[in-house]
Amino acid sequence: MIPWPKSPAYVALSITLWVIFLAAIFGLTWGKAYDWPAPALWALALVPALTVLTQTKLAYDLISKQDEFVRAVIARQMLIAIGLTITVVVAFSPFQQFLGAPDVPAWLVYPLFWAVFGMITPFVKGSI
Repeated sequence: MIPWPKSPAYVALSITLWVIFLAAIFGLTWGKAYDWPAPALWALALVPALTVLTQTKLAYDLISKQDEFVRAVIARQMLIAIGLTITVVVAFSPFQQFLGAPDVPAWLVYPLFWAVFGMITPFVKGSI
């Protein structure tokens, strides 16, 4: 069993994926401003989703190596984080659509989820 989330490989790959995710967003911003060719922008636009998919696979693989108790705690933490993230997004969307609040890029949902997960993790431990 690898202690969650203290797998050096998981941490290194997660950091690498975050750098790639943010670099792709920056690259898209830069590329659009400087008229990069459309095929390059389309290809670069897929990179954030690929990093999320890879991160999901890495997290799943690491969680699957844990014992039942740790898996259950992580599942509760993720379920709460997912619920809170969806709640924030759904709560903000009517303000955008009907009240003129500024548009927020959908790619921010992913960092929001991990931020919420990090904030609730210290409070969701042990058995319920």
